[in-house]
Amino acid sequence: MKKGNGALQVIAVLAVLIVLFVSRLGDKLDSGESKVNSQDDTGIKTQNISTSKSSSTSNTPNISLTTGNASRAYQSFEEYISIDNRGKEPVTITNWYLKNGKDKRAYNLGGQLKYFASDIATIGRAALFISPSGYNVLHNIVLEPGEKAIITTGRMGAQTPYKIVSFKENICSGYLENLEEYKFTPALKRNCPQPENELGVSSLDTECRKFIEKMPSCQKPEFDTRDRDGEICRNCVNGKPLSSACVTFIKSHYSYDACIANHVNDENFYGKTWRIFLGHGWEMWAKEYETIELFDQYGQLVKSRTY
Repeated sequence: MKKGNGALQVIAVLAVLIVLFVSRLGDKLDSGESKVNSQDDTGIKTQNISTSKSSSTSNTPNISLTTGNASRAYQSFEEYISIDNRGKEPVTITNWYLKNGKDKRAYNLGGQLKYFASDIATIGRAALFISPSGYNVLHNIVLEPGEKAIITTGRMGAQTPYKIVSFKENICSGYLENLEEYKFTPALKRNCPQPENELGVSSLDTECRKFIEKMPSCQKPEFDTRDRDGEICRNCVNGKPLSSACVTFIKSHYSYDACIANHVNDENFYGKTWRIFLGHGWEMWAKEYETIELFDQYGQLVKSRTY
């Protein structure tokens, strides 16, 4: 019995050794997969860091941050900075946020140096264009390659005749710039369609066509003005008597409302500049010793500037 038991023990040991040998051989034959799996306990962190680093590098937007008039302006409605997309891919900046350097500057209050929390402002959504009806539909702000966003600290004070929210400039924006109710800083581009190029001008009477050819672009004419004798002229435009058909045509083509209605579907309608209003009632950027920091929606620093 003892000899039998010894033989059985030897066979059992040999069987275990054979299983271990086969298992190790399988590991070597499948070394690619087993190496990855065998390092799960210690390699995941390294692998995640590598992946995150690669993702961050490939997805980091090529953004330029400029200080605008931040060091010179004192009113929030005129103070602005700008960011430019200099990359080759569109970048969504909605929910990105800006931070000033107030927490880095010491203030002398009563002989004691004090530090204060930074001001933070989040970039919201914007309308593709200012709606003549006041119903502005807001969208995420996407900077296409070569586009910029001018970011004003405050808001437009006047909200009539149009409700001004964050928007993208277009070939009709010049009409807004020329309205005395508004003061955009910097000024909106005046690149409206030329009056004589409007569809239908060629069918008007000669006097009307000559008048339109001399009209400045982006300028809404005045109607029902006084003629040379000082009398109110119902068919006068900028003081000049014109035919009823001419007056009707001018009214329906040369204003912000008319420009939007007639050109919103043009291929070249949109410009390359967004006008973003943060809505703050106070100056955000200091005259000197300032740091402007731009963060994405995940809190990652995208760009910073100091002056």
